[in-house]
Amino acid sequence: MIRPRVPLALALLALAASHARAEEWYDAYRQGVRALAQGRPDSAVGLLERAVAQRPEPGRNVVTYGTNVEREYFPYLRLAEAYVQLRDPVRARGALERSEKWAREPADQRQRLASRVEELVPKPTPTAAPPTTVPPTTVAPVVTTLAPVTTPAPSVASPAPTLVARPPPAIAPPPPSTTAASPSTAAGDRVPATGTLDVVSQPPGASVYVDDELAGTTDAEWGRLVRSGLSPGRHRIRLSLAGHLDVTEDVDVGAGVRVDFRRRLAEAQAMDRRPILYGTVALLLLGLTVWALRRPASPAAPAPQPSGLTPTPRSPAATPSRMPGTPPGMGSPGVRRDSQGREFFGEYRLVEPLGRGGMASVFKAERGGETCALKRPLYAFLEEPEFLERFQREAEIGRTLHHPNVIRILERGAVEGVPFFTMELLPGETLQARLERHGAMPAREAARVVVQIAEALDYAHSKGVVHRDLKPSNVMLLADGTAKVMDFGIARARRFEGLTVTGAFLGSPDYIAPEAIEGGDTDARSDLYSLGVTFYEALTGRRPFAGDTPFAVLRMHLTMAPEPPSSIRADVPPELERMVLRLLSKAPGERIASAEDLVRELRDFLNRAA
Repeated sequence: MIRPRVPLALALLALAASHARAEEWYDAYRQGVRALAQGRPDSAVGLLERAVAQRPEPGRNVVTYGTNVEREYFPYLRLAEAYVQLRDPVRARGALERSEKWAREPADQRQRLASRVEELVPKPTPTAAPPTTVPPTTVAPVVTTLAPVTTPAPSVASPAPTLVARPPPAIAPPPPSTTAASPSTAAGDRVPATGTLDVVSQPPGASVYVDDELAGTTDAEWGRLVRSGLSPGRHRIRLSLAGHLDVTEDVDVGAGVRVDFRRRLAEAQAMDRRPILYGTVALLLLGLTVWALRRPASPAAPAPQPSGLTPTPRSPAATPSRMPGTPPGMGSPGVRRDSQGREFFGEYRLVEPLGRGGMASVFKAERGGETCALKRPLYAFLEEPEFLERFQREAEIGRTLHHPNVIRILERGAVEGVPFFTMELLPGETLQARLERHGAMPAREAARVVVQIAEALDYAHSKGVVHRDLKPSNVMLLADGTAKVMDFGIARARRFEGLTVTGAFLGSPDYIAPEAIEGGDTDARSDLYSLGVTFYEALTGRRPFAGDTPFAVLRMHLTMAPEPPSSIRADVPPELERMVLRLLSKAPGERIASAEDLVRELRDFLNRAA
């Protein structure tokens, strides 16, 4: 009972470490635009600034990954719009200035936003100019003093009176006028109550933080950023740029004063952090091992479960039964019904069921006015700790995959011990529904769908993730032709003990690779085999192997060669047929080497056939 805990702890630690990743610029941009549309400008500002920090140059049809593009990447206009909603004209003007420097975003949108910004600026109240008072000219008087007149004796002659001219007294100059010294005041304006910070960084493109709040990024060409509206006083300024040492200083900003902050960031010395990382991981593993060995074992103790997902043991008497007339999966443990008859799973209202597989159900759910797809396991699997662990792993894997052709995982959690996770809910249909309704697809359309699936697999494989259950029902097709892959990871470790339940093992019988049937090692090439079956079905309208039972289909995957697609549809191009047959090779080494190689070949075909 003690030994199994150690590898489980190591596996969970390694899984957590492998999922750490940086956010892609296009993902931050799309979330910022979405937050702006939802009336959350404060969140939009942070997301858009993160996008600009990774990719400052705007434009149209900007390549995101592989053949996918962002049709309108206008981050500075969206930033200005967010600041307008926040009623911050100074920062809105700064965003528009950055937009104008690049000259890649629509000028008409910039002009409209500039008009909205001007509406936010308070208009000064006109005041009558004070009358100009001309100071009177002061004339220094000449003081004349008559000498006192004495009456002389009659016998003595008196001299004539003498006029004595005294210098004028010194006139003190008027005290200096502060108002007269300020040109702006003399013109009738007020001194601004805030200051301005003019930042110039070398190299350019540095993130500027004012009092630990992101103020923006210096211009990618000139390295300049102007931040107005700073309150007078001391502020903490920090410049940060990848590969360089941060510069942090305190500066004093006065009212109506423009402070220049020009700094050069020194390059960080290359440092091999691997020994530190390895040492830290070793210490953590040692601590987990010691904890596992010292913990007393109990024969009745259940196997360790992922945090927050340990199911509460239920006796038959305590097991809630599904309400009559309720769709499968609704009315199960964790589901409650309010007085209006609406069903809730935790904070989510279950609107309607969207689908049900061999191990889980998916519902359309709503919370706070936002709609999503909620996935939760079937009741029969709630008592299986191994399944619950892998269900959590699917949610974790999905949250690490940020790609335009992969369905996004939004949130995960548990309600009364029942795990769940939510996904983005997109308008469209599965590839399986499309094939069932219309049959085989035109060759170019099939190639366009498959190349997007290959893009998603290439991205996932680069992250160390193998799907292991790829099939048309796990591919969503949107109205604009975008294909999105979903359901990563949940079937990766289910073996064939449940063949009587379709889908309750590793992969589906119709799409599983031969090496997985034999219990051998599966890798990215196993996904390519499943993609080959999907490609075959898209071109011909039927699967390469069909039998009366799952066992018969599995035997065909192991022993039979597929019929060439051109024998079913004569208009299948030879290039696509060769790709499909290589993907369906029994030996993994004979298949197309990687999803990236398949993407390259499909692009060549689509470019030549255009």
